[in-house]
Amino acid sequence: EALVERVESLSTLSPEGVRRLLQRCGIEWRRAKEWLTSPDPRYAVRKAHRDRLLAWARAAPDGAAVWLDQSWFVRWPYRYWSWAAADDLPRVAQRWSEPVDRVALYATLDDRTQEPFLRWAAGQPNSEVTISFLEALMAHWQAHGKRFIVLFWDRAPWHTSQRTQAWIRAYNRRAKAEGLTRLIVCTLPIRSPWLMPLESIFGHIKHQVLGNRQFEHVTALQQAV
Repeated sequence: EALVERVESLSTLSPEGVRRLLQRCGIEWRRAKEWLTSPDPRYAVRKAHRDRLLAWARAAPDGAAVWLDQSWFVRWPYRYWSWAAADDLPRVAQRWSEPVDRVALYATLDDRTQEPFLRWAAGQPNSEVTISFLEALMAHWQAHGKRFIVLFWDRAPWHTSQRTQAWIRAYNRRAKAEGLTRLIVCTLPIRSPWLMPLESIFGHIKHQVLGNRQFEHVTALQQAV
């Protein structure tokens, strides 16, 4: 309509004509991608702190950068996408009478070697389970002879709880006195999953590996994960 108003010799122009004109100018009709941003008011400061610690840990021969996260898994199939005919709706069986078994997986990822360290936990993660995992994790790195590790994790309540933080302080005092591996913790900004490599791995497992599969027992689910 704007072109017809401005060009005297032009009486009409179809949508296809508009598309071709814009295409000649290098402009195409494209869907905008959604872009998440963190609501953390100190995002830039905390990310810069994370980047400094990450670079330091990567450069230190006696240190390691370690990513830690948890995820829940259930025996029910996860929401998934599938190619299907227009009149065929793919469905996954779900029986109401069956109990829903949930388990949580604690996982760390070595930034240098990409090797995981895993522990399963029944039910909801909490401070007690987190401390138990940290004890096993630090024993693991002590056996590898590291002087320190920098642990990156999110702001989950069981990470920032007074009990967990008190254990970390007490452990570092003991590590200094006994020559154990020191634990340096870096807490990521609020709602910033793109800063945690394990987030994409957990998402791939749930939607691409597990997908529409059903498991008779939790053990089979854990083996698949």
